[in-house]
Amino acid sequence: MCDYCKAHYLGGMFPALSPHQLYKLAGKLYGRGAKGLLISGGFNSKGELPIQPFLPTIKEIKRDFNLVISVHPGIVSRQLAMALEEAGVDIVDYEFVMDPIVIKDVMHLERAKEDFLNGLKWLVEEGPPYVAPHIPVGFHYGKIDMEQESLEVLLDFDPYVLIFIVFMPTKGTPMEAISPPPVEGVVNLFRYARKRFSGEIALGCMRPPEYKKKLDEIILREGLADRIAVPRWQIAEKYGLKKVPACCSIPKEFLSLFE
Repeated sequence: MCDYCKAHYLGGMFPALSPHQLYKLAGKLYGRGAKGLLISGGFNSKGELPIQPFLPTIKEIKRDFNLVISVHPGIVSRQLAMALEEAGVDIVDYEFVMDPIVIKDVMHLERAKEDFLNGLKWLVEEGPPYVAPHIPVGFHYGKIDMEQESLEVLLDFDPYVLIFIVFMPTKGTPMEAISPPPVEGVVNLFRYARKRFSGEIALGCMRPPEYKKKLDEIILREGLADRIAVPRWQIAEKYGLKKVPACCSIPKEFLSLFE
């Protein structure tokens, strides 16, 4: 989709530079057995996914292929929240950030934490049926700082799932030399979340690969997460995890589609 957006399927990202290309791509993937699409990609200077021109096509895709549609839209306006629901989007994966340093210096956005909060409110009140908040961990230059504050705010919305993603240095970016947050710090955040949140908790796909052996082991051993994305196969076998070929934000109601 557009110059900034892509569709995700079984671990791959496929660009679609126009609504027509998106429709063709959805049909092709549907023919290969796809049950759903995650529409994501880069964002503009306002932290928004430029998805508006593609919404009528998404509605057609939903009508013709009945795929589960998940969108990672970035910050949304009330109008976009309503438009996503009207287009038939099932799930919104929403990064929720309260730390002004992360927003300004890391994400390079001239936005405030209120923008993220208002977007979440509009999505919950008038958007698609499922909103999956993601809490980025360690994005404050590798430090865990305001993540608990984000969690406390999210508790008021009682989401069906709460997803944590962990900062990982990316080569070629300004933060490539920044170390990820300490594993123990991430674990303590999960422990806090387990005490405060009664719904499902997930460890998302974004985390340093070298953390998987230690972090995933502790998270599963202590029962701190109900879902975990792409763990090492040895750990999956050790804990008898059920494999679901879908994003960790898939609601329980849709799980049977991916079995």
